[in-house]
Amino acid sequence: MKRAAWIIVALLVPLYAGTETDPSVPTWLNRMRAGQGLSALRVDPVLEGAAAEYAADLAERGVLSHVDALGRRALQRVRDHGGTAVLIGEILGSGPDVQSVTSAWQQSISHSEVAANPLWTHYGAASVPHGQNRVWVVLFAGHRIYPLEIRGTADGYLVRGVLTAGDAEEPLLFSGLELLPLTNWDPSGREFSFLIPTDRQSTYHRLGYRSQAGVLVITNTFYPQGIATSDRGREPR
Repeated sequence: MKRAAWIIVALLVPLYAGTETDPSVPTWLNRMRAGQGLSALRVDPVLEGAAAEYAADLAERGVLSHVDALGRRALQRVRDHGGTAVLIGEILGSGPDVQSVTSAWQQSISHSEVAANPLWTHYGAASVPHGQNRVWVVLFAGHRIYPLEIRGTADGYLVRGVLTAGDAEEPLLFSGLELLPLTNWDPSGREFSFLIPTDRQSTYHRLGYRSQAGVLVITNTFYPQGIATSDRGREPR
């Protein structure tokens, strides 16, 4: 199986004061999406953390770039922050206030297309000061399994979540090339769990589902030893 990984980025444009008056990026996002008949986005703490870290990095370097000093784009930065999603989007901005930034995003085809992508279900946004301006980073993800928990146990690694994709028939987890058996699957509540043996902690895993049309869809990828947590308050994505 080939590793599935998409990343969508937007072109940067000059930012200037506009007519947007709402000071909230989330409100702008969901109002803009609602105008196109799209569902509202929910906040993802993993995306928020990655956005905050990258906003601080951009402000310190004094640049606006989708590539950090280590050569990482949004997908890899989110993964290094604990994310597992295979589809990540990002928009950046800098300006004296949030109104000027959201107005510029609204008038930029590339930025508005990223923000209005119907595949997104969650977002994380952050900003930090830079001189007289502020730098904004907004990250997007399309979660088809949510919430998702990957937790270390005495017997291995527990992977459990809720399959939210409407076209999903059953969840699947590949440990390398081997398909692991389901530990639990509740078709009515769409809840499932897998147990990854401890000896496979360094193996590359791909989580996803088989669609009603028989298509294999990969939604999350990870190495268990690098992503597992015992902190129930921060569930990795």
